[in-house]
Amino acid sequence: MTGEVARPPLASTPAEIDDAVRRLATARPPLLVVVDFDGTLAVGSRDPALARIEPAAQRALRHLARIGTDNPGRLHVAVLTGRVVPDVVARVRVGGIEYLGDHGLQHAWVRRRGRAAAAPVVTEPHDDRDRDVAERLATAVPLELGTPPWLFVERKGPSVAFHVRQADDVATARAVVVRAIATVERRDGIADHGLAHYRGRSVVDLRPVLAGGKREALERLLARHVPGGVVVLGDELSDVDAFEAVRHARSAAPDLAGVTVAVHAEPRPAPAELEAVADVSVASARRVGPFLQSLARALDA
Repeated sequence: MTGEVARPPLASTPAEIDDAVRRLATARPPLLVVVDFDGTLAVGSRDPALARIEPAAQRALRHLARIGTDNPGRLHVAVLTGRVVPDVVARVRVGGIEYLGDHGLQHAWVRRRGRAAAAPVVTEPHDDRDRDVAERLATAVPLELGTPPWLFVERKGPSVAFHVRQADDVATARAVVVRAIATVERRDGIADHGLAHYRGRSVVDLRPVLAGGKREALERLLARHVPGGVVVLGDELSDVDAFEAVRHARSAAPDLAGVTVAVHAEPRPAPAELEAVADVSVASARRVGPFLQSLARALDA
C-alpha cells in the first residue's frame, strides 16, 4: 500500500486538470466559462424539482463573478441549461453571470448583488404555433400514458420536456413516451408541427426546430465575446453539441484555448458520446466546484 487514493477510472488525473486550468488562466482575455446545471452544478436527482446547486460550485461561481465584475472584459460566465431561466436562477442564486435557459432559447443577465427575481427574461422569437402544439402535447401525452407517477412534464412555452428519470427502467420509459407522442400527433392531426426531438438520455425534449440547441447557443456566445479561452462543463447528451462547438472553434482558430470537461455521475457516468469529445473529466458534480475554484484562484494570481 502506498497510501495514495486511487482516482475513479473515468476521471482525469490532477496533473491533467491542472494543465487545463493553466491553459485557460493564461489565455488571451476574455475567458468564457459555460456551465450546465443538472448533473454539473447540481448532483443529478431522480426528481428534477429536488435539484440543488453544490455549495462549493456556488462559491466558485461567485468568485468568478467577482473577478468578471472587478475586471471588465476579463471574464464572462454563463449557465447554459435545459431548464427555464426563472427556475435555474432561483436554484443557482449567483449574480454577475448570464443565464441561458431552454438550451439557449431564453436568456437573462443577473447583475452582481442584484435581485434575481427582477432580471428580465428574453425569449428568442418563435412561431406561436410552437407554443400551442407544445401545450397540447404536454396535456395529451400524460393522459395517453395514464398519468404515470414517474413522468414529470416541464412546460417551457414554445417547447416541452417529458422527464422519465424517476422510472425504474429509464430507457424503456423514454421509448414509451416517444411512442405516446407519435400516437397523439397522429390522432390529433398535429404531426406536421414545428417541434423537433432534442438529445437526451432521461428526457424527451421537444423544441422549435429552428431554435437549435446548445451548439447554436455556444456559437452565439463565441461570436459575441470573441474569447481567447473557453471552457464548457456538462454531463449529458445535450452537452455534446456544446463540446463539438468548442472543437470546431479550436479548429477555426488554433490560438483559442478551448477546454471541454465531462462530468460523471454517481453511479451513472456521462454518456460515451460526451466522453469521446471531452478534453478532461471529473468524477462527479461535487468536483465541479473545486475545478472552478482552481480556475478562479489561477485568474486571481
